[in-house]
Amino acid sequence: MDDLLLIDWQTRSLAAAAKQADWEKVSQIDTEIAALLTTLQQMPLSDSKRKALVKLQQTHQQVLQLCQQSGQELQQKMAQIHLQRDGAQAYAVFADEETFVNE
Repeated sequence: MDDLLLIDWQTRSLAAAAKQADWEKVSQIDTEIAALLTTLQQMPLSDSKRKALVKLQQTHQQVLQLCQQSGQELQQKMAQIHLQRDGAQAYAVFADEETFVNE
């Protein structure tokens, strides 16, 4: 596949995977992008390839921000679950004590 087409395909694939919150696919595409960039580093780049790489970089930055935002949301949810679990455990201890006292 032509490098220009590959860059465009990876840009679109990365955006689509992020939109679907398919983080495994995002990671896979990110690995493929890293390999492509390593290869391209050793070659002269045409203006069209440079423009495509700029678009890829912008998309990558947007996806990174989305990943960070999703990670923060997950941390908040996990913290909330932890607090709820602690509360439930306290109620369970209290309920056990009442059961013991009432017997």
